[in-house]
Amino acid sequence: MLKNYFKIAWRVLKKNRLYTGLNIIGLTLGISGFLMISLFVQDELSYDQHFPDSESIFRISSHYGNFKTGGYATAPPALGPRIQEDVPEIQEVTRILKWNDFTIQPGSGVNKDQVFREDQVFYAEPNFFQVFDLNLLAGSKEKALSQPNFVAISETMGKKYFGDISPQEMVGKAVLIGSNNPTPREIAAVVEDIPSQSHFHFDMLVYEPGMYQEIFLMDTWSWSILNTYVKFPAKDREIVAGKLDDLVARYAIPSFKDEEGGSDYNLRLMPIQDIHLNSHLLREFEANSYESYVYIFSMVAIIVLLLACINFMNLATAKAGLRSMEVGVRKVLGSNKSQLVYQFLTEAFIIVLLSLLLSIVFVQLSNGAFNQISGKNLDFNLINNPMVLIAIPLLLITLTLLSGFYPAFYLSSFKPLLIIKKQLGGGKNSHSFRNALVVFQFATSLTLIICTLMVQRQMTFIQSANPGFDKDQMVIIHNDGEIQNQQREDFKGRFASSSQIQDLSFSTGIPMAGQFQMRSFNLQEGGEEQGMNWYEADADYLDVYKFNLIEGRNFAPTMGADAGKVIINQEAARFFGILDQPIGQMIVKNQGAEDEATLEVVGMVEDFNFESFRNEIKPLVIEYMHDYFLRDYISVRIQGNAMESGIESLLDAWKEYEPRVPMNYSFLDEDFNRVYESEMKMADLLEVLTFISILIACLGLFGLTSYTTHLRTKEIGIRKVFGASMAEIFLMLSASYMKLILISILFAIPIGIYFMDQWLEEFAYKTGINVWVIIIATVSCLGLALITIFFQSYKSIQANPVKSLKDE
Repeated sequence: MLKNYFKIAWRVLKKNRLYTGLNIIGLTLGISGFLMISLFVQDELSYDQHFPDSESIFRISSHYGNFKTGGYATAPPALGPRIQEDVPEIQEVTRILKWNDFTIQPGSGVNKDQVFREDQVFYAEPNFFQVFDLNLLAGSKEKALSQPNFVAISETMGKKYFGDISPQEMVGKAVLIGSNNPTPREIAAVVEDIPSQSHFHFDMLVYEPGMYQEIFLMDTWSWSILNTYVKFPAKDREIVAGKLDDLVARYAIPSFKDEEGGSDYNLRLMPIQDIHLNSHLLREFEANSYESYVYIFSMVAIIVLLLACINFMNLATAKAGLRSMEVGVRKVLGSNKSQLVYQFLTEAFIIVLLSLLLSIVFVQLSNGAFNQISGKNLDFNLINNPMVLIAIPLLLITLTLLSGFYPAFYLSSFKPLLIIKKQLGGGKNSHSFRNALVVFQFATSLTLIICTLMVQRQMTFIQSANPGFDKDQMVIIHNDGEIQNQQREDFKGRFASSSQIQDLSFSTGIPMAGQFQMRSFNLQEGGEEQGMNWYEADADYLDVYKFNLIEGRNFAPTMGADAGKVIINQEAARFFGILDQPIGQMIVKNQGAEDEATLEVVGMVEDFNFESFRNEIKPLVIEYMHDYFLRDYISVRIQGNAMESGIESLLDAWKEYEPRVPMNYSFLDEDFNRVYESEMKMADLLEVLTFISILIACLGLFGLTSYTTHLRTKEIGIRKVFGASMAEIFLMLSASYMKLILISILFAIPIGIYFMDQWLEEFAYKTGINVWVIIIATVSCLGLALITIFFQSYKSIQANPVKSLKDE
């Protein structure tokens, strides 16, 4: 019997090639979109799950002020020892410091004469591997961070330095670390590369006693500098969080200031599995994504799949009239309803199976293009991915039932007597249901068009809006002490008369860096204390970035003349209550701490976006740069047509100060765009999904129009004989569908506006809901529908009426 079902189903599908082709194409597109987005969502949800006991590993972050002024993904050095003493529930605490770039030269191998500038080298504590139990390819975890002359490296770094040798051969080899008088370090362990689904990646781990004594063991609560991770059973989270609050109250708050009342300083626990989608703090190791995007894409992927199933149901029920005689004859010959249901479900099964196989091939072929759009490195592997192995049979069964169930019961319910008497009508209910499905298809497609256009509009706004500084023609050099404090003026003087270099400035912070330091500030005369973003800059900083100085003056060009002076932004002045008269006001930095300082406000700049447009502009204090010996930035504005030659002149000058160390630089406009990488990926993926949904909807409309014109062929012929024009006939054929699409528009516009309004709420600075976006989306949807209907009905409209009426 089963063989007979398949044989008949195959014959029917071969006979109705248009019907079969439209369904297979529609389902293939829907399944392909669903599978690709499912892989994307699976990747987003799998971050940091590769670590053994990842559910028991938490990161501690620091938050200041009213939580709107900012928080750090790091914690103060004093926290680690206190945890070990006062929180017995925590089994392990380990800390990481990403401090500076490293100059490294292999001691042997194919690249022994080459010097590398590495920016993924972490200082780590000896117990690092007790918290992050990474897979070791060679060497010893116990030995790797036990002594200062040992290091652990990633497999990729090993191959870059020593060529294509085994990890076992890498162990014991030496690398030279440092620019001047480099120190040899022995490779004690080779770690398997951390998967891309991780919130941090390192190329080398170093244990440095000097750095450990200087920073890791500092007894300070005011400097959140160490990425601090703890390991304990997840069930104890509330207990541990409560004890962290106690530590803050007992140790942190008293160290900040001596005053009645408290502070808003707070420590928070976050499971490492949640960091990628839920953490967007200062000093993140890498840019993270957003949980809302996972929900959005999951919902859209399911909707795209539903659209394909709706196509199947619509075409099957619309074709019912052409198969009614087949159903009547089968019932007269003894077929019961269940046999007919099985027959029609078998047809659906074959179509879904063929579509699923084509989807697998399509996804494999488009994997590279999809990775480029999504910024991922996804692999659609049937064998290695359990999700794919489970999803494919589930999709086959679910889609067969979902798309074939209603048509099967609808077709098998026909009464043979009415069929033979040709009294079978489509039925008001069947038409209503089919019309509702068409409305759903086009309402969904139009909603996606509106959302896609709005996302693109917001991205255009971000890229074209004035952030309060000029980001074009800007090169940022990452200066890790190569140009030292006493050499800065000499380095700048080399370009004083340069025709390529317009301006040059040293600072410890730049817009969009995400690595700002925070200090506590209050007016000297009293008032509320507030954590504020803070960094140091020289006298050329405002000119290089073209900030708008609206009150007071810039820093004096004479070196050291303005020590103890600051320039603030409007938001800082607004908090202090000195917006009308900021100049000459005295503010206190870190009152009660070892580095307490009283500073004078000499200037106020117009607010600028030094963070993402998602965040409101926060208070900022720029202190005059003096005797700063840590990592800083050299911001260089290059003349319009001299980018290449300007960089060459910078490289030449750099080599005079550090001939062994490569100059590490980036372009500010590219750094700016990198901040919005998640949003850019979202926009590109939405475009793909919108295109698929529109194509599926148009395929369905194409099929429905085909069967409508087929059923009304004689009517068209009669109307043409009586003088109806092509336009009148086209309006007659399209009127019913246009009415449904207009209803779709009425549903889609408020839904699209609602979803976009919710998404735009995530941005502090945004474009509004523009009426032209709605108009363009609506006209596009109507235009595509009309083109689809016209393309299919044109042949019937043009046909000679004699051919359709000759048998009457």
